[in-house]
Amino acid sequence: MHTITLNIHDSIYHKLRGLLEILPKDKIEVIEDVNFPAISFEDAKQKVLRAMNNIDKNEGVSLDDAFNKVIHS
Repeated sequence: MHTITLNIHDSIYHKLRGLLEILPKDKIEVIEDVNFPAISFEDAKQKVLRAMNNIDKNEGVSLDDAFNKVIHS
């Protein structure tokens, strides 16, 4: 057996997963890396813009809470 690591764009992730699911189960094992939650550039950009827009409204959160929201959402 061989192991590869892929970085897959969000736009084709589900298509690739579908392809992998039709392959023989005894020939391939899919192991997702759960140590680094995936977030697209656009999602990250929207979260940062939303946070910046709320600064003037004094609606900020602590730095730890902000990181946890980005990582876990």
